[in-house]
Amino acid sequence: MKKLFLIFLCIGTTLMAQDVHFSQWYNNPLFSNPALTADFDGDYRITAHQREQWASVSVPFSTTSVGLDMPIENWGLGIQFIRDQSGSSRLSLTQFNLSLSRSLQDWQLGLQLGFAERRIDYSDLIFVDDGEYISSETKNYMDIGLGINRTFSFVSSECNIAYSLFHVNSPNRSFISSEDKLAVRHQLSSSLDYDLNEKWQLSPSIHYTNQQNQRQFMLGSQFSYDISEYYYKYIVLELGSYYRFGDALTSLIGIQFEQSHVAFSYDWNTSGLIPASNYLGAWELSFAHIIKSKVLSKPKYKTCPAFL
Repeated sequence: MKKLFLIFLCIGTTLMAQDVHFSQWYNNPLFSNPALTADFDGDYRITAHQREQWASVSVPFSTTSVGLDMPIENWGLGIQFIRDQSGSSRLSLTQFNLSLSRSLQDWQLGLQLGFAERRIDYSDLIFVDDGEYISSETKNYMDIGLGINRTFSFVSSECNIAYSLFHVNSPNRSFISSEDKLAVRHQLSSSLDYDLNEKWQLSPSIHYTNQQNQRQFMLGSQFSYDISEYYYKYIVLELGSYYRFGDALTSLIGIQFEQSHVAFSYDWNTSGLIPASNYLGAWELSFAHIIKSKVLSKPKYKTCPAFL
């Protein structure tokens, strides 16, 4: 459907003013906070994330991320690719992020350097004024992020508090001569992993984002049930629910199988778009796999020499 360019500027720009976001922020560490780079037990971690939004209203808003990170002694190094397509407007964002983290006992510090390309396709748009000048269909810019994370360990639980800043350099992403600086995004999150017993674990968490005049607050919890003893492999089932205030209710199911983790979530819309969306919102699928080198353990017995 053709849209007036003037309307597109008012609506499309507003939509892109809100940063890319994931309901499963806890399953996308490289995106959530650069300080979480290489925050795992292993040699390499591969992550992938897909989000599809507003399919019931129009062409879906699609977001994809793929990442790889690794620890190097007390340092962490990561790279992530992000692709965001904003429905039928053909407004897209492609970004590569390089993340570096440093561990200092229970503290982790992180730095992220992003290289972004914002692109627009005018083929389905009608210009109000044929003389309207737009300098380019693409806009390239650098994006800088910072993060810090603190972990607290207790007898039967572990808690972490993380704070991050994105777009610290306020990059200009405008297609035209006027400026459209990306506002700094403040992000605060905290989670607790509490062992109820040998099989059950409760993991409540909160997530707050503030970017200029836009705020998001999300809280919820998930239960994990360890069924490893029945299959002689490390298997944990997950079930959770989260609420993003004024926007959506999220349901989640997931499974941890050995070194791999998969989770699926669905956002049930609770905002003013209910009449158009019929409560339907977005779905997400996340995947993570940790590669861990096998360490050969020393035998508990002494080998008898062959010459005896």
